[in-house]
Amino acid sequence: MYQSYNDKEKENLAKYSALLKGFVTNGMEMLSERMNSKKTLRTDLASFLLFRQIMETGDAIGELIKIGCVNASKPLLRTLLECYCQLAYMFKDIEDRKALQFLYHYEIRKRDYYERLAYPKKGGSFFQKLKKDRLLQNEDIFQGQKQVYLNSINEITKTLNDQEYEPIKEEYSRTENKKGNKETRKVGKVKYWYELFDGPSNTESVLMQLEEPALYEFPYRDCSAYSHGEDIVHSNLESNGEDTVGISALRDIRQFSTIVDPTINLIGKSFKLFIENKVENKDLYKARLSPLMLTAFVLSKKDSL
Repeated sequence: MYQSYNDKEKENLAKYSALLKGFVTNGMEMLSERMNSKKTLRTDLASFLLFRQIMETGDAIGELIKIGCVNASKPLLRTLLECYCQLAYMFKDIEDRKALQFLYHYEIRKRDYYERLAYPKKGGSFFQKLKKDRLLQNEDIFQGQKQVYLNSINEITKTLNDQEYEPIKEEYSRTENKKGNKETRKVGKVKYWYELFDGPSNTESVLMQLEEPALYEFPYRDCSAYSHGEDIVHSNLESNGEDTVGISALRDIRQFSTIVDPTINLIGKSFKLFIENKVENKDLYKARLSPLMLTAFVLSKKDSL
């Protein structure tokens, strides 16, 4: 059922897991110190949340690697990469405005979600969708829960009307109209926060602007295909002889380096970005990052699985 590892493989799995734990421990300490050192503004919150998500995802990958769940880490690596893209794009320039874009878009998406739950007659509502479900036809959410959603909608609307969001609100409407159908006058949908102000339209475009397209062509495409249940053939087969193949045992570590190397690379980049853009005691955390990156380099040269 499970793949057997020799002593060297077990040692390397433990070493890389411990290395990721080192990045995460220092990263979370850095984030906590920054949040406690001075008042956190709304424009700080977006980068704090993205960095925290990168740390949490890296921590999860480290735990999976420790027990040999390498392939199962691919969806998490894709999440890690998308969070890194957003963080790097936010820090590239005009951080305060981009942070507001991020938060405003989040609130819009949440309000739309709650409206589909609370209003049965709304197009694309939960109730309308379930009419086509063979098991849950005509099911609906009970009234008490709907009231919770209605209260949330009211609170979100108040937040969106905050004066600080006014430039983002105007740009959001402009982008929706720009993406809409002129003949039917139906407004378009803003899919990503970074689309606003004529920004990139997807992750690939973001990485082009960051001058890192290789991240899209290799780890992102690979992880996306696996996450969609497509690229699961060769990674799950192994040779049984000259002319036959079989299903590989669970916790196959043959693709170890294709997961661990980009994970460490992205966490290291994120750590460095946060130091450069958010941390006052830069020398302290640069000194903590340096041995982690050196350890990663040494491991990649000596202990590749």
